[in-house]
Amino acid sequence: MEANEFNVKGIKMTIIEKPEHEMVGYKKSANFDDGSIDLFVKELVEDGKVGKLAKTLKTSQHVWLCLADCLSCGLNCGLQVCCIVCVEKTENHDFSKFANNELFTFRLPASKWVRYEMYDIRSFENLFKYDIYKLVHEIGYKWNEAIRLHFDNQYECHNGEKWNDGKIGYFLLPVVPL
Repeated sequence: MEANEFNVKGIKMTIIEKPEHEMVGYKKSANFDDGSIDLFVKELVEDGKVGKLAKTLKTSQHVWLCLADCLSCGLNCGLQVCCIVCVEKTENHDFSKFANNELFTFRLPASKWVRYEMYDIRSFENLFKYDIYKLVHEIGYKWNEAIRLHFDNQYECHNGEKWNDGKIGYFLLPVVPL
């Protein structure tokens, strides 16, 4: 096992480093407990927009759900989070099939990230039961509060209690050493 891979309470965590990069996608302000996040993702999937984002690169890629502190996105709307369904932008992406101003682009600074992996409903539930912020402390890191967001691909991995076989869920949290 590499020094940057850990298993804490049955949850695999890997510390990765990402250079400064851009993310591109669809954005909407939302609250955590009113169903608006799930509804936003569902509408994007049904309208084919998630598929369209996934096809911006010829090779398979993750389409991420990003939840960001609303003050970070600049809307100042008063809701709890800015919800962004997005992909990481590279020189190999083709966004020519999108209308001007259809997509929201945001830049992230270079950072270390903890990548949590989930293989089934139980590992997904354990991630939150044990608290992502406490789990990362056990490996010598804490949330990088200068980057007030996280990414996950949970929406493609499960629907309520049922896990889609063969899918791996990822949760990315920016971190700094304790």
